[in-house]
Amino acid sequence: MKTGNIYLLIIVFIITLTLVAVSSLVIHESGSREIKIVGSTTVQPVAEALAQAYMEKHPDVKITVQGGDSMVGIKSVQSEKANIGTASRNLTQKESEDLTQYQIGKDGIAVVVNPNNPVNSLTTDQLKGIYEGNLTNWKQVGGKDEPIHVITREVGSGTRLAFEDTLFRGKLVQNNATVAISTQQVMQDVAVLPSAVGYLSTNALNPDLKILRINNVSLTEESVNNGEYTLQRPLLFLVKEPASGVVKDFIDFALSPEGQSIVNKTEYKSV
Repeated sequence: MKTGNIYLLIIVFIITLTLVAVSSLVIHESGSREIKIVGSTTVQPVAEALAQAYMEKHPDVKITVQGGDSMVGIKSVQSEKANIGTASRNLTQKESEDLTQYQIGKDGIAVVVNPNNPVNSLTTDQLKGIYEGNLTNWKQVGGKDEPIHVITREVGSGTRLAFEDTLFRGKLVQNNATVAISTQQVMQDVAVLPSAVGYLSTNALNPDLKILRINNVSLTEESVNNGEYTLQRPLLFLVKEPASGVVKDFIDFALSPEGQSIVNKTEYKSV
C-alpha cells in the first residue's frame, strides 16, 4: 500500500474518532440539560416552583416534576428512573446507604378539622388518643357530642410516616380510620364532614379547612423553624450520587437565598 494511502486512512480514522467523540459529548450534554424529579406530593409544589424559577434563568434546561409519594421518590432515584427523588420524611438507615440527601426545607404537618368544629386546639396527648382510638367523641376534647371521624393517609405516604413517627415513634394508628389516598382526598373529606379530623402538608391548606393549634402553638413559618411546632418533617431532594452538573446547579439554586425564599413562600402561602 502506498504511503499516501496509509496517511489518508490514518486521517480518516482520526476524523471518525473525533466525530464519534463529539457526537457522544453532544448526546451526553443534551441529556445533562434535562432533570426529572419524582416523589412526594408534599414536595411537588415546592419543586415545581423552584423548577419554574430555575428554567426562567436557564431556558436551555428542561425540568419535569411528578408526584407519587416519598417511597416512589426513593425507589425512582435508586433505580435511576429519576435524577432527583423527593421525600417528605426522614429516611431509614438502609434507604440512606446509597443516596445523598439535600434538605431544602421544613414542612409543618397541619391537623385540620371542618370550619364548623368549635375545637381550636389539641394537645399531642389528645391527638394521640384520637388516632389510637381511645378518644372517640369530640366532647372528650371540648367539642360537640358527636363521634370523631378519623382520617389518615395511605401506607407509603411520607406525611403519614412522619405523623406516626412524631406521635407514636412508628406505631400504627387505629385500624378503623378512613384511609385517604391523597392530600386532595383528605381536604375533601374534612371539608364536607363536620366531625372529621385529618392531617396534611402546610402547602396544601385552603380556606375550607380549619387548622388546629397543637399544644396551643399555631402552625407558622416561625414556629416550625424554631421547633415550637413539633409536628414537622424535612423536605428532601435525593440523588444517587453526590450531585453534579446541572443537577447540582439546580440543587444549589434551591438552597440559595433566592431558592429558600421560593420554598418558604410556597410552603406558607396559606397560613
